[in-house]
Amino acid sequence: MFNTITTLALRAMSTFYTPQKPIVFSGAGSTRKLADLMIRGGQKRPLLVADSFLIKNGMLDELIAFMESEGCSVTIFDGIIPNPTFAVVEAGLNASRQNNCDAVFVVGGGSAIDAAKVMASASTSKKSLAQLTGFLKVDKPLLPFYAVPTTSGTGSEVTTVAVVSDTETGKKKFFIDPKYIPIATALDTDLLKSLPAPMTAATGMDALTHAIEAYTSRGRLADTDRDAAMAIKLLFEFLPVAFEKGDDLHAREMVALGSFLAGCSFTKAGLGYVHAISHQISAHYDTPHGLANAVILPRVLRFNKPVCASRFASLERMMSEDQSKASDAVLADKFIARVDALAEAVNIPFRLSDLQPSDFGSIAKDALSEARSSYAVPRVMNRNDIYRILDSACSGERDVSFA
Repeated sequence: MFNTITTLALRAMSTFYTPQKPIVFSGAGSTRKLADLMIRGGQKRPLLVADSFLIKNGMLDELIAFMESEGCSVTIFDGIIPNPTFAVVEAGLNASRQNNCDAVFVVGGGSAIDAAKVMASASTSKKSLAQLTGFLKVDKPLLPFYAVPTTSGTGSEVTTVAVVSDTETGKKKFFIDPKYIPIATALDTDLLKSLPAPMTAATGMDALTHAIEAYTSRGRLADTDRDAAMAIKLLFEFLPVAFEKGDDLHAREMVALGSFLAGCSFTKAGLGYVHAISHQISAHYDTPHGLANAVILPRVLRFNKPVCASRFASLERMMSEDQSKASDAVLADKFIARVDALAEAVNIPFRLSDLQPSDFGSIAKDALSEARSSYAVPRVMNRNDIYRILDSACSGERDVSFA
């Protein structure tokens, strides 16, 4: 029943609140073009939300100087942390209000963009953060919002979703509304080329997870299939190159576009059990979200194979241009093996060393609750299925079997 309800909710949101893709600037120097667009739009008092290392290392000095040369009064907030909390958002919100900011311009990873989305929303609303959680709770237009991702994975620069943890409970809270999509975004290779190889791998596998879960969701649509398939193709081809040669700007741009398209697809079609499980792992151990997704992904693909063989097979035909008459089951196995090979090529570990069997119960409970309320999954898991996945991720045994 919950799959039917979730599918209908996703379709209703896509029908009546059609998410619009932001304007996209791409390539070297695109952050400045984005700032110029903001200024031409009349915003001169931006709240610049940024990861602290970008400020400390002077990586945004030219951007700030450009804004100031155009008459902007820039308020900088760099208090972002991984898995941001309500307290982080409140601090940024206070900076926005104290300086009468008229826009939010964020440069950073998914955590920074998610936090900035909620800052932009709360800046114009009288609702508390708790009252803004959930579906379609934004009651006022956001402050004009512009985003520059410095990782290629979360897709937050194009999604209707922000994830912020409750400061007191540590549980992740979801803010979901089409208004969270930025006016415009910049996929700036000048910033992306400095991303370390391990983060390139983890965030790239996060993007791949977004695309695959959208492609197999029961909430999928023709346009989400198109965007997801293109994202998958780009990521398989260019992620290993970006991992090995971080200064390859073409590969960086193609991975960023793959992440962008994956974000476009899942923001309408939804996600699945990989995210439901990895969100709880991150909440328990502060495990980087992309890494948790990358380790859990092949296990969930094997669980989904009985009902997703034809979908996996179509992806394998696209990737290999295989015109043989091999069965869907054979091609599905080849696709899953392809995912395994990509993970190995970018040094994703087989296991999560922080996982503790004593936490399996609470992780499984919360993962099932998240999936039940939020995702149109292709196949329903039970608690034992999640235990098998967690045990496999704990031990490093990838070929987990399911009843």
